[in-house]
Amino acid sequence: LPVSQLESLKFKANQIIESIQLLQRTVEMGGQPGMPAWPDILSKYNILLSQSHSISMSLLAAHQTGATSSQGNPYEKIALHPRVPLTDTQLDNELIPLLRNQQTTDVLRFENETVRHLAEHMETKGSLGALGHAPRPGGKHVDYEDVLRECEQIRVEHDQRVERATRAVTLLREKYDWKARVEVEQEEPEELDWDPRM
Repeated sequence: LPVSQLESLKFKANQIIESIQLLQRTVEMGGQPGMPAWPDILSKYNILLSQSHSISMSLLAAHQTGATSSQGNPYEKIALHPRVPLTDTQLDNELIPLLRNQQTTDVLRFENETVRHLAEHMETKGSLGALGHAPRPGGKHVDYEDVLRECEQIRVEHDQRVERATRAVTLLREKYDWKARVEVEQEEPEELDWDPRM
């Protein structure tokens, strides 16, 4: 769609949002008990309906003009492609990073190592246990609820350790004066001819 049509649609969508909010405020009456007058609610609802009809007709007209103007490949309308040819540099630096939806091999490798390491230390064996790739001690089948419960337990235990460590640091901070500098009883002589290679 041309930018002017998109701007028009944006304006109409904002009008609808404002009308919905106005109707909501009217019905709620600012939190006051009671009900507003019926003609007031009906007029705001009719405005909302006319705005919805207007944006629907605009979208339908834009779709019909787009369908009649291009007789070419119908898949070109659903595919993302540039209108002008791109140089290899532009393609590599501007377009490909926007289209990349697969993680790099390094990220995938680190993610797999993290999942494997975590599964080794979990009783349920994590998602590997739920998928049946890692046997669970005792032979009981693992489902995702078991894995989520164990992850929640790990999180709670971690939070408890963090809280305990924070309390310990706070107690140490209150017990000692960390800002006081340590005084040296005897100053070391300056060694001007000191050579680090020796």
